[in-house]
Amino acid sequence: MSVVRAAVRAEPPTSRGTVLVADDDPVMRLLMLEMLAQVGLDGIEAADGAAAVACFERTTPDLVLLDVEMPSMDGFAVCRAIRACERGRNTTVPIIMVTGGDDLEAVTQAYECGATDFVSKPINWPILGHRVLYVLRASDAIARLRIADAHNRAVLAAIPDTFFRLSPDGYYLDYEQGYNGERRGGQCGDQAVAPAQQPCVGRHVRDVLPDAIATRLLEQLDTVLRTGMIRSVDYELEGDDAVQHFEARLVSTGAGEVLGLVRDISERKRTEEQIRRLAYCDSLTGIPNRQAFLETLEHELTRSRLGGRKFAILFMDLDSFKRINDTLGHDVGDLLLKVVSERLHETIRPGDVVAQGDMPQPGGGNLARLGGDEFTILIPDLDNVQDALNVAHRVKDTMRRPFHLDGHEIFVTASIGISLYPEDGEDGTSLLKFADTAMYHAKNCGKNNAKLYSSALTTQIMSYVKLEVGLRRALQNNELYLQYQPQIDVRSAQVVGVEALVRWRHPEYGIIAPNDFIPLAEETGLIVPIGEWVLRTACLQARAWHQQCRRAVRVAVNLSARQFKDENLAQTVLSVLNDTQLDPRLLELELTEGTLMDDALATLATLEALRAIGIYLSIDDFGTGYSSMNYLKRFDVRALKIDKSFISGLPQDSENAAITRAIIAMAHGLKMAVVAEGVETEQQLTLLEQYGCDMAQGYLLGRPQSQDAIAQMLAGPLPAILTVVR
Repeated sequence: MSVVRAAVRAEPPTSRGTVLVADDDPVMRLLMLEMLAQVGLDGIEAADGAAAVACFERTTPDLVLLDVEMPSMDGFAVCRAIRACERGRNTTVPIIMVTGGDDLEAVTQAYECGATDFVSKPINWPILGHRVLYVLRASDAIARLRIADAHNRAVLAAIPDTFFRLSPDGYYLDYEQGYNGERRGGQCGDQAVAPAQQPCVGRHVRDVLPDAIATRLLEQLDTVLRTGMIRSVDYELEGDDAVQHFEARLVSTGAGEVLGLVRDISERKRTEEQIRRLAYCDSLTGIPNRQAFLETLEHELTRSRLGGRKFAILFMDLDSFKRINDTLGHDVGDLLLKVVSERLHETIRPGDVVAQGDMPQPGGGNLARLGGDEFTILIPDLDNVQDALNVAHRVKDTMRRPFHLDGHEIFVTASIGISLYPEDGEDGTSLLKFADTAMYHAKNCGKNNAKLYSSALTTQIMSYVKLEVGLRRALQNNELYLQYQPQIDVRSAQVVGVEALVRWRHPEYGIIAPNDFIPLAEETGLIVPIGEWVLRTACLQARAWHQQCRRAVRVAVNLSARQFKDENLAQTVLSVLNDTQLDPRLLELELTEGTLMDDALATLATLEALRAIGIYLSIDDFGTGYSSMNYLKRFDVRALKIDKSFISGLPQDSENAAITRAIIAMAHGLKMAVVAEGVETEQQLTLLEQYGCDMAQGYLLGRPQSQDAIAQMLAGPLPAILTVVR
């Protein structure tokens, strides 16, 4: 039994139509209904083939999404039944078949049953949504074309087309001009050869028609006389304002003569052109779309196989395009994509592609927009790899020039991946995927790059994906744990705090270094839940040490840039402190210079909220960023941590020594404490004490260690710990 579902939204969009979803898998139906809701379409679902046919008879949806594999009545049978239902309705609803099979036989059977389109699993849901919309749009255009044809037939009934009779040797025996005497295609000749009133009867076809058109007409005349079949000739004539298209249909009279009818088909040609543009042209930029490019790619694969040629695919993606949309708006983003496509047209030389033109043809979409900010370029007849790299570098360089759009000067760069036929693959899907993989490698190498695909990249990507999946499970599987590195007061050698450092014990790979998974956590957004777990775990441990050892020790936790920008950060910190019953003065939050300076005004507001809680704030890795002295005063943090890169050269490196001494003096002038990171030798510790450094941490003073080891250190025969609140 079918059930109508509508996505619940605060402001439901106006429906673009209704789609019948027929699939025996409830999960697939749910996913399809959600996809339809995302593109503004209503969904009607049917759990089997019989229900789908019954639902179609009752409702007549605008489109049918039909799974092939269904019990009792498969998708092919349902498709045939639906087409049978339509015969009395004078309608043709588009049907998209969805199946796990992608062989030619399945595709052929789907189309023979009356399917409009064919989609293979696994489904790319965003692309399927757009595909449904495009099919609906094309169906609507075809419906409009039918209405136009009906209108034309009614008009032609009142205003007859031009009729003529031809003898077997091509002489006009009769000629009846249509009512519209100005229509040049209705005459026996074009306006340059036969004026409107010039008689045609008794003249030969070659005397009144352009030679090329006359030759084709005579060829079809001979075929009609020999076979008795109807034949037609389409031709064009130059009009006063535009080219006009005409069709001359020829039929045998059975008496050795041929009857002809001339019809103006200019409007039909324009409509066909419009439908073709919808199918193969990107509506935003005007260049070929993904479908056009895929057909071009298949054509080039066939051509290159037969001719033993090579070609390359360039996959280009704009770097940080999302930032432009987020900051300047989607209107500016769309305008940028238009100008980017124009630059690509200007940059690509005629020899770089097989064909270019305003109207993409199947097999001619060598420059295309696949979607979003992704563009592809096909380079045929490749002599060597350097030729592809040269094109990529030209494209990359032209993208670096500023774009002046809507009063904004915009700078963007492009990352480009390159795959080669036949070295990297022998089918279009693989070549496109490998070019995409190489593009992501170019981004990971610092962006504004062009990289060739290699098989090692696939292994690397798969390893990266596997690591991401593992990281998503790490929290729930208790694979993350903390180690703590002690911070020592330089003058008294007492432990005054610890820095909490997250570690990952992977069940397959063992201990994974933070440098390998922290950037991944940042990129995927997992750093937020991981960061909250670190904060809560560290606070619980600091509370436990205080109860166990009767010593208050401050625990330092690093905040990522994404955590710091979370508008709920202060509330999260307050909630953790309340849950763990930790004194706020025993919690230190460390932020990098870059995080603080990214948005100074927003930073001040966040810092003020954190200071109001009473926690200890410090700047980590100081000296590697771009802090402003004015903002340092306004930020009112409690401590600076000198980056270990300045400490490692001490005491031999005089420049590092001068920088370290200056940072300490500046911090003390601003009434901040100073912590030196990466202290590994006694000489470094002695020099830091001479400079007046307050605290230090490093392998000399204690490696990152377990909570039990820190508890033993705190419970050992050490002097009373210093007061943590200065």
